[in-house]
Amino acid sequence: MTISKFKKVKCLTCNKEFDITLKTKPFCSKRCSNVDLNNWLGERYAIQANEIDYDKDI
Repeated sequence: MTISKFKKVKCLTCNKEFDITLKTKPFCSKRCSNVDLNNWLGERYAIQANEIDYDKDI
């Protein structure tokens, strides 16, 4: 009898452990994926940028 060992990881949204082979990775469910997407669309997350760096690109 073979016992398969699946790697467990934690969901980025709810910190629940889940099997890495799920299609929803890095989230444990579609719901957690949608919560994260909503946070990005609602501008709850932001990537900090310097105006000096922006001027260098122009």
